[in-house]
Amino acid sequence: MDNQVTAKDAIDELMQHRREQGKRPPMLRRVYALHKTNRHLLDFLVQELRDVRESGWSCASVRSLWEYARWVLAKRRVPGEDFAMLNAIAPYYARIICILHPDFNGFFVMNKSQADADLGTVLEPVAGASKPGYIRRLLWVDGTPIESGWRPTTPHEPKPVSRRERVRRKPVAA
Repeated sequence: MDNQVTAKDAIDELMQHRREQGKRPPMLRRVYALHKTNRHLLDFLVQELRDVRESGWSCASVRSLWEYARWVLAKRRVPGEDFAMLNAIAPYYARIICILHPDFNGFFVMNKSQADADLGTVLEPVAGASKPGYIRRLLWVDGTPIESGWRPTTPHEPKPVSRRERVRRKPVAA
C-alpha cells in the first residue's frame, strides 16, 4: 500500500520539531500513531478540503469531513488493523492541516482545544475576528502567523486515496 510507506514525511518532521521542544504529550503520540498506520487519512482530508474550495465554497468543516472520512475510509481496513478515528483527534488533524497547508488557515472553524498546547499553536484573539462570518486563524504560540513560522522541509503532497463504493439506492419496482 503506497500510503503506508515508512519514508519521512511532513508529519514526521512536525513530531520531531515538537520532540525537540520537549513536547510529546500522550494524545499527540496517539495522533502520530494513527498517522503512521493510516497516512491516507490526512491525504483524504486535504483532498476533500481542496475539492470543497474548488467548488466555490468560502468555508468548510473539518468535523464534517472527519465524519465523512469515517464512512468512506472505514471499509478500507485490513483484517486486524486498528483504525479508530476518535472525535478527540479531529482538532489535531485540523491544526496539522493548517500547519502543513497554510492556505487552509482561516478556511474552517476551529475551537479552543488541547491540540493547541500539544502542537504549539493558538487561535487568533477574538478581537481580530470582528467581521461577520470571519473564521479565526491559527497562529504559533508566540503569535507568529502559521505561514511565517516553522515549516517542514518535506511538503505534504496528498496521494490519491481509494474510497469505498458509493451506496446506491435500489431501483424502484415498476
